[in-house]
Parts: sequence; C-alpha cells; structure tokens
Amino acid sequence: MGPSPLGVLLPGVKGFIFPTSALPTLQTLGDIGLVLYMFALGARLDTHLMMRQSRTAIITSISGIVLPLMLGATLAFFLFPGFAGTKASLLSFVLMIGTAMAITAFPVLARLLTEKNMLSTKIGTLALTCAAFDDVIAWCLLALVIAIIHATGLPSVVETVGLTLLFALSMLTIVRPLLAYADQRIRSELLRLALSIVVLLLAAYTTNAIGIHPIFGAFLTGISLPRKVHYVKLVRNIDQVNALLFLPLYFVYSGLRTQLGLINAPWLWLICLLILVTAIGGKIFGGTFAVRIMGQSWRDALSLGVLMNTRGLVELIILNIGLDLGVLSPTIFTMLVIMALVTTMMASPLLPLLGHKQKHLQESSDKQQDGTALQEQLS
Repeated sequence: MGPSPLGVLLPGVKGFIFPTSALPTLQTLGDIGLVLYMFALGARLDTHLMMRQSRTAIITSISGIVLPLMLGATLAFFLFPGFAGTKASLLSFVLMIGTAMAITAFPVLARLLTEKNMLSTKIGTLALTCAAFDDVIAWCLLALVIAIIHATGLPSVVETVGLTLLFALSMLTIVRPLLAYADQRIRSELLRLALSIVVLLLAAYTTNAIGIHPIFGAFLTGISLPRKVHYVKLVRNIDQVNALLFLPLYFVYSGLRTQLGLINAPWLWLICLLILVTAIGGKIFGGTFAVRIMGQSWRDALSLGVLMNTRGLVELIILNIGLDLGVLSPTIFTMLVIMALVTTMMASPLLPLLGHKQKHLQESSDKQQDGTALQEQLS
C-alpha cells in the first residue's frame, strides 16, 4: 500500500500513514520477528529425517537447487551492469540472484501440504525434505555472499567464512549436547525457556559480530534445540506471539521498500517477465526431472516441481538482505519481489489440476461417498 498505490495516488496520505521517521522502528521490530521466525524454522526441521533420506530425496534436492541456481546466475551475469546495487561485485550479484532463484519456502510449503491433504503422502514428505535441504544450502550461499560484501580482500573473506564454519560446528558439537544435558538436569520449565532465549540471543549476536546476519545464529539455535515435547510447546508459543506482533511488521517493511513505479518502461516489464519465467522454469523442471528419472509418475513429478516452486517469506528475507547490503538495486528488488509473490501463489491453483484437493473438500467428498455407500446398503 505504501509507495506503489498510495505513493502515486495519494502521496500525502502515504506520508501520513507511513512516515519516514517510523521506518527504523519498523525495521528493528521486523528484525526481531525475523530472528524468532528463523529460530522456530530451525527447531521445526527434522534433522534425523534429513540424515536418513533415500537416494531419491538427495538427488531431487540437488537437482532442485542446482538448475535454478545456474539459470539465475547466468541471467544475473547479463543483468549485472544495469541492475546491480551500489556495493555489488559481479560474484556477489550472481550468487545473490542465483540463491534467490533456488529458494523454496519450507514453512509455506508445510502449510500448503496441510491444506491440500498431502502432508502424509510420499510426494509431500519428499517435498518437505527437499525444501529443508535446499534452504540449508541457500543459507550457506547467502552467508558466503555476505562475507564477500563485508570483506576487504580474499583473506577477509576466508576469515569470515572460517569463523562462520567454526561457529556452526561449535553450535552442533558443543551447544547442542549442552542443551540436551541441561534438559535432563533442569526441571523448571521457566528456566528452560530462559536458557533457550539466552542461547538464541547470544548466537544471533555472535553471527552479527562475525559479519553475517543474526538470522544464521537464530537458525542454528533452532537446529540445536532438543526435540522434546516442552520445546515444541515453547516454539509454538513463540510462533503465536511472533505471528501476531513482530513478523507482520517485517512484511510491512518489505512492502514499503517495493516500488512498482520503478518498473516504468515496457523493456523493464519484459526483464521482469524473463526473471519470472527463469525462476519458474528452473525450479519446476529441476524438481520434475529428478523425480521422473527416479521412476515416479508424471503426475507426482510435476506435483513436486510445483511444490518446490513456492518461495514465500524465505525469499523476502533473502531479497531484503540483498537490498540492505547494496547487492540489489531497488528496481531488481521489486522485480524479484513480484517473482516471489507470483511463484508462491501459483501452487494453490495448479495442484488441483494435478488431482490434489483441499483438505476440507476431500473430507466432504469422503463423507458424501460414505453416506452414499451406506444408503445403498440400507436400500
């Protein structure tokens, strides 16, 4: 509503509702929501399931991220001179666009699978596993981009990447066992909650001090959290507060930075369409091709490709970081936001065409069939 509709039609109203002085506050509150969101996302990942996945899941994950990454990087190579941000190098710009193309939104995908009654199906489980793998790889690529931007030379890049790897290793081999040990010794639920929040804040602070984004520390804290019932309850409570209070402000902040008026020429809309086609083609074909050659039907293969094409909030996080770092210009940022919205909204109307109904419609149909069968038996 900010710079696109109101900014053009009623600029005075836009300035009154969204004053410039409020943006730093919105950004801070939105970043808090982002840290809590990434913590919950890491806690929801089934790391044991990821480690014991079959060959199909591994091959599909690699195909689902490598193809869109390569296509996005190739497109970025040609877009670099006119659409890169003020602080972008060719390498950082290519990696950022490639990462944005390769993202799959794990939480949005889980919600979509629940609505379509696909969460417990083979394709649904495979899609969630592939999305988890893809997101972990994408976060690693994003950390590399941030290290390249903040570094003053090759030694600085190596130092930042090395510290990041050391921090991740410490979280998984030291902090995770310590949290499990504390869980066995601490009986107070409030004390467990306090300890988890303290570790979360320290991890976010550490990754920020290293030179990468605080969300990486929050994500690794979530992965390190013990998979126990009371921690599931903790994450659910944090999600409920975050979804109502902090996270919506991140969407507001992202919307205020999206200026559709910057795409003000036919050739710019053609580039926007090219970005959209590249993103859709790379993700859907990458997922479909791998599943098909593994022996699955075309219906299941296409279903997985469509599911892997959802990008959601995770994509907005990547894009906002790219804009903050000066890797993306406001124009390419707006184009990529449009791509994120379109690719996320595509899945819901496409899945019914492949035979996947919404949960309540499926339940209604099942009840109607049961009633018809009972009526026939009685008659």
